[in-house]
Amino acid sequence: MISEAEKVQGTPQQKKTHCEHEGECMKLVQLIVDGQATEEQMAQFKNNMAKCLPCENGYELEKCIKDAMQLRIEKKCVPTSLIDCIKKKISGL
Repeated sequence: MISEAEKVQGTPQQKKTHCEHEGECMKLVQLIVDGQATEEQMAQFKNNMAKCLPCENGYELEKCIKDAMQLRIEKKCVPTSLIDCIKKKISGL
C-alpha cells in the first residue's frame, strides 16, 4: 500500500529538514487527518509536504495514531443522560 507521503514527489534528500511554519502545518495536518480540510487546504499541504520532511513525518505520525486508535477503541453507545450531564457542565464553564 502506498502512503499519502509516497504519492507526492520528492525524496528525503531533496526535502528540507526544518519547517519555518510548523505550527500552521500541524494545524493543517489535524484538519486533513480529521477529514475537515478543504480541497484547497489539502492541495496546499500536499505541495508543502513534497518539499518538507518534518511535515511529511508529522502527517504520517498523526495518521498512524488515528488509525491505531480506531482499531483499538471499542465504540459503545453513550446514555443520553450522560451526554446531557456533560453538555451542562461544559456550558457552565
